[in-house]
Amino acid sequence: MRHAVGERVGAISHSKGDTVYVYGLGTYEGDHIPLEATGWIAQNLREFQIQNPRIRLDSGKVVYGCECWWGKENVVLAKLGMFEQVVVLDIDEQRTAVGEGTCRG
Repeated sequence: MRHAVGERVGAISHSKGDTVYVYGLGTYEGDHIPLEATGWIAQNLREFQIQNPRIRLDSGKVVYGCECWWGKENVVLAKLGMFEQVVVLDIDEQRTAVGEGTCRG
């Protein structure tokens, strides 16, 4: 499914049991080289200069499609409603944890 630049979206990190971990809601900014992203997928995308969806969270921070599951805001909000707990993660803290090998809830 294609997304329009400027479209409202949400970004989910992962779920565990009855808890879902999210980065938040924001705006799809189009596809860009994932300069800030961490992990092997992001590393390969940068190495081969392949663009990836970039989401500007309402917090002002950026998360890339290779770092999360993301989709239209209404779809993400519906998914969140399926869980008992929603925990908001800070993408910068998660990137640090990936580098240290301690990532995930």
